[in-house]
Amino acid sequence: MHMQQLSHRARVLKALNHQEPDKEVGVGIYSEPQRMERHRAFLDKGPADRPLVGCNIGFFMHEAFPNFVKRLPPGPVTPDMILAEPFLEDCERLYQAYRQLDDDYPFIAAAFIYVPWTEAIMGCPIATSGTTMWAEPCVNDWGTWRWKKPSLDSNPWAQKLLELMQALVEHSKGRYPVAPTLMRGPADMLSAMRGASRFAMDFLDCPDAMRRAAALCSELWIDLGKAQLRLVPRSEQGYFAGAHGLRFWAPDKSIWLQEDAMALLSPRLFREFILPLDDAISQEFPYVGFHLHGSALWAVGDLVKVPGLDVIELNMEAARCDVEATFKGWRKIQENKPLVIWGPYDLEGWINRVWREFPAQGLSIQTTAADLVGALEVKAAFASMP
Repeated sequence: MHMQQLSHRARVLKALNHQEPDKEVGVGIYSEPQRMERHRAFLDKGPADRPLVGCNIGFFMHEAFPNFVKRLPPGPVTPDMILAEPFLEDCERLYQAYRQLDDDYPFIAAAFIYVPWTEAIMGCPIATSGTTMWAEPCVNDWGTWRWKKPSLDSNPWAQKLLELMQALVEHSKGRYPVAPTLMRGPADMLSAMRGASRFAMDFLDCPDAMRRAAALCSELWIDLGKAQLRLVPRSEQGYFAGAHGLRFWAPDKSIWLQEDAMALLSPRLFREFILPLDDAISQEFPYVGFHLHGSALWAVGDLVKVPGLDVIELNMEAARCDVEATFKGWRKIQENKPLVIWGPYDLEGWINRVWREFPAQGLSIQTTAADLVGALEVKAAFASMP
């Protein structure tokens, strides 16, 4: 990294850590130095005898958080329906399960990641089916939309998010890391606010309004990310960001960014409207990971050039995808940044090939199982790899 970037990040971290007092983590997340060295080596793309490997327990929300889902009926969702008690019960169960799994990644808690938090804060109605959640459009016309950034101090969804995160910090007591929740990027927020088809056309029909709206979404994203990181206790052992397959360790506070809706845009529109905002966002946080889908492989070349993106994750899509292009994308990322690969478990398919063809330096392979039994089987399979 350039010295100027490191200096800026040091100032950012100092500001994050001193805006309000926070407590030192009381119990070490890792007690084994060798594990910590593996994560340091991954981030530095240093020598490694094997990739980092991890299995997430539960993909759909009813698998990971059954107690919580039982208390949440299908249909519209409001902040008061997001209850801390059943959520924390599920987190405790997951924490104990990950202790038994004991692979390269611990249980990492975040405020219920299935809620589209940023979209909800921007005004989108939220609904659930019992297996997932989604946001409905909230902007009919940019000309009549209320152009005002929501206040985190008064927005009910923002307050609920920070309430859950504080509850996690108190519940964990340093036993497991707490990280910012899954936050979609400015493009994802705009796509939800307008609906996918209108979102894409708006960049052509009303580019000035979209540029202004995207900037506002970016400002809200930064505010929300920093508010969450202020609640993360200090740790001499470093910090984990993310949940599910989006996990990485860093010596300073860290966060994940994504722009799934870039798949609806042309490369030109993404580069003109969204990429500069992602670049600016990445400079506001000490360490940033970027989550990317195979539906936007053309963006790999742009993202690896963003200095503030420290880790890039690219899915092996469960749906039909261009496998060879995905492998090419993985290689391009690993040449430039630490690479996280997440995908459905397929030992004899893509995992075996990655293990054989890719260098271990700067490589993390993560997958998901429905429960602890499945995760233990995954761990055993990874352990048997040559």
